[in-house]
Amino acid sequence: MPVDAVVLFLRERGHDIKHPEILGLPVTTGRSERTIDRAQEQLTEALVNGDEDLCRGIVLDAYLANHRLSTICDQVICRAFQSIGNLWSCGDVEVFEERRACEICVSVLHELKRLIPSPDKSAPSAMGGTTNGDPYTLANGMVELVLREVGWNATSLGCGLPFDSMQSAIERHRPQLFWLSVSVIDDAPCFVNGMNQLFETARSSGTALAIGGRAIESEIRQNIRYTSFCDLMEHLDGFASSLRRSTTSPG
Repeated sequence: MPVDAVVLFLRERGHDIKHPEILGLPVTTGRSERTIDRAQEQLTEALVNGDEDLCRGIVLDAYLANHRLSTICDQVICRAFQSIGNLWSCGDVEVFEERRACEICVSVLHELKRLIPSPDKSAPSAMGGTTNGDPYTLANGMVELVLREVGWNATSLGCGLPFDSMQSAIERHRPQLFWLSVSVIDDAPCFVNGMNQLFETARSSGTALAIGGRAIESEIRQNIRYTSFCDLMEHLDGFASSLRRSTTSPG
């Protein structure tokens, strides 16, 4: 039986894993508390210490406890990095420790991707990435997983994409949903212009455009066009779930 099917069974039935190594999971899986608040505290400490196996076990335990990926992303992973950011600003965490934490979490996301059941061939398609000059992979990876969990055939196009290349992707593949994760904006006027052209391309292709990210301040947001703005992964979860129902409903 495929690993994702086994994990799905365990999540739905609430069973513990006695020998996680048989499934290729860390031996620490099943040993951490499965409450979200405690998971965030544990993950912050494990990330700062660079303990990758423990980080994997903490996140996987939250997933096995049947928490939605959007909840894990918002309330465990993102909050852990907020705590690490606060520690860095106080001088209690070095830059290398924060960068190492990012690399560990990217690896954990790859692990989760292996455990999520593959979407049906008939599933609506989604794709997206980050803009030119934005190298942050973590938020982009979380978006892909959240969409996969709610039944989208989601594919990340990667980071640092020029707007004209994203327009080409929409015109060529015509996905039902395109996302843009925005953690860095180097040139606000160019970003606004590129976003609005991207929206027009998406609209003419019948593609919904979902955006979000810490770099989109209120002034920029007022001057760009989009289908949905998602402050949290839970917002994306809700929007994508609703859009999928309307996309796949008869008639």
